[in-house]
Amino acid sequence: MSQIRSDLKIIVIGSSGVGKTSFVNKWLKNKFIDKYKPTIVSEFGFKIYEYKNNSYRIQTWDIGGQDKSSSMTKIFSRDSHGCILILDINKEIDFNEEIKWKKSVDENSIFVDGEKIPCILLLNKCDLIKDKKKLEEFNNEYKTICEKNGFTSFFITSVKDGINVNESMKFLIETIIERMEKFGGSKIFEENKSIVKNTSKISRSSISNNPKNKKQKNCC
Repeated sequence: MSQIRSDLKIIVIGSSGVGKTSFVNKWLKNKFIDKYKPTIVSEFGFKIYEYKNNSYRIQTWDIGGQDKSSSMTKIFSRDSHGCILILDINKEIDFNEEIKWKKSVDENSIFVDGEKIPCILLLNKCDLIKDKKKLEEFNNEYKTICEKNGFTSFFITSVKDGINVNESMKFLIETIIERMEKFGGSKIFEENKSIVKNTSKISRSSISNNPKNKKQKNCC
């Protein structure tokens, strides 16, 4: 394994019971525990990810689902490079409420050019839906919703069956790496410069160590 090139922080957000902890455990350890235990504040884990002959330490922060706009969510959003919002596909979803999670992240962690960090949406527990036509309807509906609300992409997942768990993480991680490299090529990692800044009112200090980066438009 090559030397760790960078640490990348990904936060996993969403309401209680949607499968955030199960998703993280499935990706980190390839384990599924069919036993619900609510995350009170947050749970941390990491895994080494290889990409283009480089190694990255992927930090996963599983955030408790008690409050969409709590100060704790704002704190854990700081310094994040990417975000996953998970919904339960089997529950009636009020997207106006669920989008508050993403808005909280968008307001508190952005790249130094002002662009939002990559965020993907997951519709989890698709193993409980047997009607393929209904799944296709969800796919079409949320594809439009994601485009309108600035998500980088979305996936229909089943943590229990391992559907799109690795695929969604692969997409997000590689999107983050490619986005970051646009700011300064390989040197952005070698010089250990952060290209994410904190905009939260909780902290007055900026996380960015490289404010001279020129603005660069991101393609959604």
